[in-house]
Amino acid sequence: MNERALARHILETLHLVMRKIWAEVKQEGEEMFPAQSYRLMGMLAQRPYTLTELARAQAVRPSTVSRAVRSLSDQGWVAVERDSTDRRRVWIRLTPKGRKTLRRLQLRATARLGRRLTPLSPEERVLLARAMDLLRRTLGSDMRSER
Repeated sequence: MNERALARHILETLHLVMRKIWAEVKQEGEEMFPAQSYRLMGMLAQRPYTLTELARAQAVRPSTVSRAVRSLSDQGWVAVERDSTDRRRVWIRLTPKGRKTLRRLQLRATARLGRRLTPLSPEERVLLARAMDLLRRTLGSDMRSER
């Protein structure tokens, strides 16, 4: 399999995994929670971001991120604060309530995916873990900061 075909296979598989697990998590949850909001909250769990940084990282327009942030703020999951040295700059940070919500969603997603992995043999689990490690190494060691 050449690099292009492998890349397509990886992307299609990751998309399928995220779509299926996310759909299951949303079905069992009480809140309606867009996938983009989950990604934003995952990033904000690492550190505060400006609107521009979030838009750039998500590859969307600042107005799109602004709407998502407003929705998260209305839920009490993020706080929006003006920069003390540059009043034009706005910082977005995850609130304690947002961290709790994100953690609950992560636990549900992990449990759902774990149940899907149950039929795999121990050897298949090791093989899958090695493939994930290889993919992480290929993408770079600092993937957590890009979420």
